[in-house]
Amino acid sequence: MVRLDIEETKSWIITTVPRLLKKHSVPGAAVALFAEGEVIFTCGHGVRCAGEQDPIDQHPVSDGASLAKPVFSYGVLGLVRDGKIDLDRPISDYLEKPYIKGDERIYKITARMVLSHTSGFPNWRPDFWTSSDSGIEISKVPGSLKIQYAPGSRFKYSAEGFNYLQTAVEKISNDRLDHFIKNRVLDPLGMNRSSFIWMEDYESNCAWPHNSEGIKANQWRWRPQKPLAAGSFFTTAADYARFFCATLMAEEKPQSDENHFRTSNLVGMLQPQIKIQKNFAWSLVWGIEQHEKESYFLQWGDNPGIKHFAASSSTQKIGVIVLTNGQNGLRVCRPVVETILGNKLAAFDNI
Repeated sequence: MVRLDIEETKSWIITTVPRLLKKHSVPGAAVALFAEGEVIFTCGHGVRCAGEQDPIDQHPVSDGASLAKPVFSYGVLGLVRDGKIDLDRPISDYLEKPYIKGDERIYKITARMVLSHTSGFPNWRPDFWTSSDSGIEISKVPGSLKIQYAPGSRFKYSAEGFNYLQTAVEKISNDRLDHFIKNRVLDPLGMNRSSFIWMEDYESNCAWPHNSEGIKANQWRWRPQKPLAAGSFFTTAADYARFFCATLMAEEKPQSDENHFRTSNLVGMLQPQIKIQKNFAWSLVWGIEQHEKESYFLQWGDNPGIKHFAASSSTQKIGVIVLTNGQNGLRVCRPVVETILGNKLAAFDNI
């Protein structure tokens, strides 16, 4: 049962978000509210680009950053359900040659380890990113990727692990990741404004990144033409809210063939896989913050100049997505998310 007053909450968002944007020098934000498996409210405030009179509407496209990871996880779990991949079988078994050479531990890393961030890989290998006149890009000569910890031994948030699993997904599906995710996740869930690569029509409605003073930062913008499981994801607040609804409601309707959540109806996909701190764990899809009478599922997006946060209550079945286009965006996200969910989230202190 939803305990918040929906109309009162809408009014609070409309009144409060513009004040937060001004206070923290964040040009714009988009917010989506969902409850009981339905998106019930979306709004946009501020501008897409500082210095231009181009207001953010209800559905601006944003660089989703790490919001990509749960979407990719959802697609992987569909393959698990279909018997195409085993969560506990080494990923190397699905590939023709080792992903890295000279370290036998690569043969121990499984999909479960990757999705729960226990692969042993760092977040990024050295010099993975580079800058150009058009923005940030993946370097043509990145440093060597090395396993830092014994696979499965500890939590280490890792984009590299997701990119490793991507190679197996593309091999198994015989499809490039952006096509695979579109067919298996985005289209079934009605996420029509989301993609794992840059689309030309995003140019006219994409929120630009901005620095901590609220100044447009061209060098932080990127337009990837090749998909990256860990972060080449563009989405809207409403689209991502639909996705969040799907993961939360999948276990509510595990046998239904009539609803669009069926692409990832796997028992246990939201259960903790590894405990990170006293009240925080990671599942196969989301981070989980446990409070006395409530669990919160969450994920953030964190690239230079853009900050996002998505969170939901497990018992109330309500949640909120806040996408911002400013370096100080988490200062906007936090009061919105915590007010709507009715609790303080320690996860904000660890991003």
